[in-house]
Amino acid sequence: MVSRTAGWLASTRAVASLLAPLSGSRGLAGYKAPMTPPPDADRMGTADLCDVHLPDPVDVTVPRKVQVCEVGYFNDYGGKKRFWGPVSTVQCFENNPWVRSALEEDGKGRVLVVDAGASKRCAVLGDMLAEMGAKNGWSGIIINGCCRDSEDIGKMDIGVKTIGTHPLKSSKRDKGLRDVDVSFAGVTFRPGDYVYADGDGVLVSSEKLEL
Repeated sequence: MVSRTAGWLASTRAVASLLAPLSGSRGLAGYKAPMTPPPDADRMGTADLCDVHLPDPVDVTVPRKVQVCEVGYFNDYGGKKRFWGPVSTVQCFENNPWVRSALEEDGKGRVLVVDAGASKRCAVLGDMLAEMGAKNGWSGIIINGCCRDSEDIGKMDIGVKTIGTHPLKSSKRDKGLRDVDVSFAGVTFRPGDYVYADGDGVLVSSEKLEL
């Protein structure tokens, strides 16, 4: 019994010595967490952007200028895993003439957001269009639909997020709509908005974000 008591006292004293710096007039309230490095503004990581621009992320009563896409909605296929830029939109269904037309333009660092109706019956983007987008200065492509030639797209300097892949190409019968508001993944993308994408998720903002 004596040896057990002595062991308990020794353990108690050890814990007390560890807590001593936190005791006294300051108490635990005086403890300061280690400083973390400031966010890298060149990376524009979505987690860092959330920390800065969404201080109360779970308070749904607070109007928010930043929208966060639903988790697990997109898969990454492009060679660039982190991308951002102003939004340009296309709305189509199982056809892609407007997708081609958009990617033929000077991208100027924009992100093409395509609402393809979440179709999983064909792809509205392939390696040729993705390569065109990369060469013409598009930062990335986000599709509510499928792409194909994913292995080749993965070697290109452009971000590509889609809901999946499909080997069949789409039709050319209807153009669809260009630069209209589109909604999917729990958010609305508007022409001129800013989108930020990486491995953690996709953010949409009505204005350009800074870190």
